[in-house]
Amino acid sequence: MNKMGFEKDDLIPLAGLRECPVKITLHTDLQIEMIKKTARTEPDSIPPIDVAELPDEKTLVIVDGHARAQALRSFGIDKIRAKLHNVQNITEAVILHVRLNQRNQINPLKFYDAYEFLKENGCDSKEIPKKLWLNESYSKLFKINLTEEAHVLLERYLDELASKYSIVHLPVYVIEAIGKIKDEQDQVESVKMMIQMIPPNTPESKISFPSFDQLEIAFSSFRKVGKEREPIIFSLNDDAKPSANKSAVSKKNQQDEQAVRRVHSKEEIDEAKEIISNVPNRALLKCPHGTKFLVDTKNHTISEIKEDDTVISISGDSSEPVFMIPSEHAKFLQLNFGDPVYFKSFSTHKQLQKFIDNLEGQNQRIVVITSQKI
Repeated sequence: MNKMGFEKDDLIPLAGLRECPVKITLHTDLQIEMIKKTARTEPDSIPPIDVAELPDEKTLVIVDGHARAQALRSFGIDKIRAKLHNVQNITEAVILHVRLNQRNQINPLKFYDAYEFLKENGCDSKEIPKKLWLNESYSKLFKINLTEEAHVLLERYLDELASKYSIVHLPVYVIEAIGKIKDEQDQVESVKMMIQMIPPNTPESKISFPSFDQLEIAFSSFRKVGKEREPIIFSLNDDAKPSANKSAVSKKNQQDEQAVRRVHSKEEIDEAKEIISNVPNRALLKCPHGTKFLVDTKNHTISEIKEDDTVISISGDSSEPVFMIPSEHAKFLQLNFGDPVYFKSFSTHKQLQKFIDNLEGQNQRIVVITSQKI
């Protein structure tokens, strides 16, 4: 690999150029059309492409600039400016392609193709990330097990996006969230769910993939976990526990009693909190005003936590649906902690207008959410 390097800038025939056997770049239809427009009006302004030259001096492989070469060919131009790079074999050409294009718009799914190609051509799998000069984000792709069907479905969706938008970016965390799902069919279903989370007619300025946290919640039902534990009370001693609960616990079987955790020192209260946090699909949440809640991300419910120095009590039997208002919306509404918020639906504009007329003279703040312009 030490002989790989830049040799010269030259004008070479397009007919003799081969495509790289692996391409990580992602070109949208609009990008290709822009390159073709430039090729038609100002072909000399197109930057030179990068070409790997093998030792036989006859094999020339494009390692950066496939779209530019395609655009010039479409208008009958037979030569292109190119930077020639010395490589020893086609494997080095693929490595050079990946190195040169990591700052361009890429399809991270294609790193799997590069990884398999290099393994088949004798590269040590552990050394491949180093050879490709990959950062940590891309390197961890090789540790993510993405099934073939899920891979193909994602590729098709990227092709669909590339036909509609000028820029398409698939974050690595999307692949990571899908790869956490062990069952093959569930991976496919998770891809379909993720696609449904992106409205098909979203404007270019607003198109984006769901966040990692959104995917974690959406995919939680695909994760195979054991029976959930139901935390009830964490107490320093038996006396600190309410007597009513003693009676209830005596009627439970041994499996249910495991849900009642007794701790023996104040320090163990923190450990109890860790136990709560580690229950599958649950997380502790503290709002800015200090109230603590237990959030169930599987059932989308929330329970209030009451805590003092000796007892942590969770109202797990009276979980309420989760309603969250983004902080910027709460500030816009000038909401204070404890202020009631009411929701009312209307099927016609007249119903909404009548409701507003009835509120005339009252100090009310109203937010209207609609799928149509009013």
